[in-house]
Amino acid sequence: MKRLFSIIIILLLSSCANKQLDQRYFQFNYEVSINPTDGKKMELWIPVPQSNKVQAISNLSYDLDGLDYELKTEPDHKNKYLYIYSKEGISEVKNIKLSCNVLRKEHENVKYENITNDKYLKASRMVPTGDVFKDIISENNLNNKNMKNVYEYVLNGMHYGKPTDDKNSKNYKYIHGGKNPKTGKEWLPNNITYGRNNNTKDELVKSQNKNKKYAYGNGNSLYACDIGVGNCTDYHSYFISLSRTLNVPARFHMGFPIPSGEEGKVGGYHCWADYYVDGKGWFPVDISEADKDPGRAKYYFGTLCSDRVDFMVGRDFKIDNYEEESVNLFIYPLFEVNDQISKGYSKKFSYKNL
Repeated sequence: MKRLFSIIIILLLSSCANKQLDQRYFQFNYEVSINPTDGKKMELWIPVPQSNKVQAISNLSYDLDGLDYELKTEPDHKNKYLYIYSKEGISEVKNIKLSCNVLRKEHENVKYENITNDKYLKASRMVPTGDVFKDIISENNLNNKNMKNVYEYVLNGMHYGKPTDDKNSKNYKYIHGGKNPKTGKEWLPNNITYGRNNNTKDELVKSQNKNKKYAYGNGNSLYACDIGVGNCTDYHSYFISLSRTLNVPARFHMGFPIPSGEEGKVGGYHCWADYYVDGKGWFPVDISEADKDPGRAKYYFGTLCSDRVDFMVGRDFKIDNYEEESVNLFIYPLFEVNDQISKGYSKKFSYKNL
């Protein structure tokens, strides 16, 4: 009996050691159409994905419709981006397309190279440390030896939703009875309160202050803590503030989710985080996806699926020639006309399995 038990244990360990992780190969397209600028200088910045240990980027190409450009690297996190410009402006619509092939791997912890871990302990504009985060850590007995508890604290404390009373917005559903297709439950029910401020559902819309970036979608961890409702940027900023307060390096990643079909549109960005354990590398977490799909909550602590492409790591980017001193989040195009931020463009994203 002992011999049989030993054989079973050996087989189980062998199975774990040889766990087969998935991978996906697809083409990704990032397209921007720029409106005419009537003789005024125009400048456009778009992020460019890079290869790393979990994704291989190949056949990277740019169709810039005759415009001048430079490929640049931002200094703090070494992300790359295209700077596209015309000093004379443009008199007709210009269509920009970045295309690449992506081999993306499902992965657990990874030992990335050439990363200054201490850089990811520092507070930033929207991701502070200490203060209220110290209080949360103390009140909930969180510690850096059990990061799963930190993950679960954010998962249980946050609710996925984008509060708005705008009936024309696709986000109207979150406040007004829409249901999570994964669970069949209402996104934001009436019978609970939200965040450390204990907001009622009716107070969630009033809490949004977009001018001060105290609203969902800005990756403001104080907002996430207080209000408790947001999107992927808010979940992972909250997690990073707690991690860094615990003296655990943690990073913010931004890219795009790839749907499960053969080809089609990609609706918008997605973000996630990873944290560092000495000697073991960087462990990924995707807390907002875990919240939307509770059946995969255990999976998303320490594992990421292959249905995504990573574009940018970090926050507060210093972008050459851009009017703002630093850019909080950089995944969608940045566009200026005569050195003034402009929304005179449209964007779309697509994929095709290879």
